[in-house]
Amino acid sequence: MARLTLTTLAVVSLVVAGGCDLVDPARPSAQQDTEVFGNLLEVNRNEEDPTRWLVRIQVGPPRLIRAAEQESGKPTPGVEQSLIATVAVGEDTVVVAGDRPARLEDFDPGTEIVVIPVPGTTNLMGSNDLRVEADTIIDFATYKLWRLPNLESEDAPELNDPELINSAGVEIAPVPVAGGTVLYFTAQLRPPATESEEWHGALREGLAMPSESAVNVERSYRTELTGDGWTPPELVRFPGLEESIQTRVTWVSEDETRCLVTVTDVDSLPWVGLASRPGAAASWEAPEMIEELGADAHDAVFLTGSQSKILFVSARGGRERGDLFLFDPKNEGGAMPLEPRICTFGTEWNPRTGPQGELFFCREDRQLVFRNAQVGAVRLPGPHRVLLTQAAPTADGKWLFFCMPRYRPLQFDEDIYVARIDGDFSAGEPVAVDDWRP
Repeated sequence: MARLTLTTLAVVSLVVAGGCDLVDPARPSAQQDTEVFGNLLEVNRNEEDPTRWLVRIQVGPPRLIRAAEQESGKPTPGVEQSLIATVAVGEDTVVVAGDRPARLEDFDPGTEIVVIPVPGTTNLMGSNDLRVEADTIIDFATYKLWRLPNLESEDAPELNDPELINSAGVEIAPVPVAGGTVLYFTAQLRPPATESEEWHGALREGLAMPSESAVNVERSYRTELTGDGWTPPELVRFPGLEESIQTRVTWVSEDETRCLVTVTDVDSLPWVGLASRPGAAASWEAPEMIEELGADAHDAVFLTGSQSKILFVSARGGRERGDLFLFDPKNEGGAMPLEPRICTFGTEWNPRTGPQGELFFCREDRQLVFRNAQVGAVRLPGPHRVLLTQAAPTADGKWLFFCMPRYRPLQFDEDIYVARIDGDFSAGEPVAVDDWRP
């Protein structure tokens, strides 16, 4: 029926170990951080701090895991019914239900859920009281789509219409132009997680179903919003780059006559090219590499109001992970990393600039903005953190285009969304880009 993963085995081990009275009940015992499976008992909000909740869970493996173990001849060991997890939830916790961002009240009592702890916060009090601070709470129905693809279940429906923008593949790197009524975006197929699956996503022009010897290419597309909706996305063609692994448009002038494109060829580091054309209806000329940025440069944008200063991402200088760099032709030392408030030990990526010179960028899986000499988070409405990345504002600062994931194995199914933004960069309710009408 199913092949259990290491994640499942780790969860079963936690459940069994938690039922053993091996510690002094008066002293917390630090436990290995691993996913906690169980059934929701109740949710209580902190009356003194409305940004905090306590969630109680009856710990135990889900029904599908127990059934899979029994069919394979390895039944799950019994679990003491008294093992309860008390989970601390805050406004920085990610909550997912029904494959979408959610609130705790969206879970009915008895729902099978999974808690992914904040590292270092798992403690056992005595023999039956597990304490955890949640990084993520996710319903098991969504979790199994993400982490247990071999577990027997109904397949999630997929929409792969190449005339739409979002699909079951990966749609990323939105670049809005003309107030958002013109959109450049990048697409890639999403790999299968099991032998019975095929590659996921809309098979658009420029993409090909990868074989064992071929790479999964990435291409950029252009679409325009009309009275009848978005036009079918058209491949952005660059002469001489037909065999490149990656051609990703990351900046476009408002008149659509110049653009920055990241190019990655087989056995080469990514580089940034500047492409131009005589008019918005003409064909793009071949991108010319911006030599001053050098190799290992990608995701480049011009600073607001400048046609010479360029922000980009690179792992150069012995860095194991990406950082944001600024090329200023007046700086004789060449491109330099941004200040420590922006470039940290984490991975910084996807720089985009706002109309007042704001810098939108990602650090790991968090969308941030730098303005008025401070770094702050960009948040969507709701009491909990919603995963969003790759935010790009329109030139008038009214709309924010960004990516939100569906939880799938090997690689997230990224889709593009739009929300209105206000002066403090609080975003409104997200709308899938295919449904958005300003």
